[in-house]
Amino acid sequence: MSAPDGRAPPIDAHGDVDSPDVDSAHVDGAEVDAGDIDGGHIKEAAETFVLSADRWHLEDERQFLHRSLDDARSELEAGDLGQADYDALCRRDEARLGAVEAALRVLDDEDKAEAVAEATSRRRGRRWLLAVGLAALVAGTTLLAVDVATARAPGQPITGSVKVNQAQQVATQLAQATTLENEGSSSDIAEALIIYAHVLSEDPKQPVALRETGWLEWQNGVNTHERSFETEGTTLVKQSLAVAPNDYAAHLYLGTIDFVGAHDAAAAVVQYRAFFAEQPPAQLIASAASYIRGAYQAAGLPVPAQVPAAAG
Repeated sequence: MSAPDGRAPPIDAHGDVDSPDVDSAHVDGAEVDAGDIDGGHIKEAAETFVLSADRWHLEDERQFLHRSLDDARSELEAGDLGQADYDALCRRDEARLGAVEAALRVLDDEDKAEAVAEATSRRRGRRWLLAVGLAALVAGTTLLAVDVATARAPGQPITGSVKVNQAQQVATQLAQATTLENEGSSSDIAEALIIYAHVLSEDPKQPVALRETGWLEWQNGVNTHERSFETEGTTLVKQSLAVAPNDYAAHLYLGTIDFVGAHDAAAAVVQYRAFFAEQPPAQLIASAASYIRGAYQAAGLPVPAQVPAAAG
């Protein structure tokens, strides 16, 4: 019989079960068969514990068992509980308390393992792919492309409207995220992603937020071997191009994804050509030179004249 709050019904002050005519009863949260009750005393019994997997429930039960042990001690000292019953109750509650605390330690270990895995994933997500050159590519692209992708949309008023204020706010948020992304620490990247997510919650088609989130997601997937992250990241970069087809940064990202991730040099060249068509800054071309050069060479095509030659 369970109490209304889901806990087992209590026993009286002497350890006698409230309903001695039933076949079994719950005693302080543990089931005791009626055959284990002899002359009003609880006999020794091997016990199998069924514990909740919820931390809050286990912590609540731990507190309950501590209170139960304290109460039993007080009743023993007051002469309301015999020594034999006190010893039996203590052994039972202490055994269950040990099981509860062991279950909590398992949850603690799992939480620590998840925290380490998350921190490792974030660190790997920031280790740009294969070479230092990609780190320069990321920094150069995010710094140079924000103004392009946040330009006034057709039909948007130039001044004096709510739309302009909203655009200015988005531009400020994107600039903050860009700064954080270029700082490079795992916490900075995480904060940048939060800002991008906020921008996308207000405008799901904001191209810079789509592009940068996708780029970071894809890199995280490559480094953690999580195909779902790679796929999601690629999809977001493509979505950004659907909104802003002339965004050279997104073409550069997608070309690098095609070359490094999909090993498709021909597809990468298509994106790199679109990148060059938008007349990107020379310093950005230089930062991505090794990837562009590698894609063209793998496709059996001459490397564009804008791409610096390999050093040495």
